[in-house]
Amino acid sequence: MQLTRLAPLLLLAGAAMSGGQIAYAQTPAAQESPGLRHAAGVVLEQRGDDAGAFIAFLEAAEAGHPPAQRKLGEIYDSGNSAVKRDYQAAIHWYEKAREGGEILPPLRSPYPNLVNLP
Repeated sequence: MQLTRLAPLLLLAGAAMSGGQIAYAQTPAAQESPGLRHAAGVVLEQRGDDAGAFIAFLEAAEAGHPPAQRKLGEIYDSGNSAVKRDYQAAIHWYEKAREGGEILPPLRSPYPNLVNLP
């Protein structure tokens, strides 16, 4: 299935923000391979659909796709129009991505002269 055909499959029934999380209905697209869901998320993000991209990345990450787990870490780390910044969630997804083999830079302290994190 072409990536350009994935976007219409992301009809989100009842998507709502709730405590930094989005409640979503499983779509037919959610049954695709995690790699395709991640790719769909990239396309949606490029089109400016932060909520749709988040859902695609979340579905891929929950299915165990390390690049999507990393992307969720990045989204939660900085926040966007669909997701509030949540450092605990960011760390959770960064750790899952590392466990899955993603190579991530070491964590850095916002106070580099005071604390050096591994």
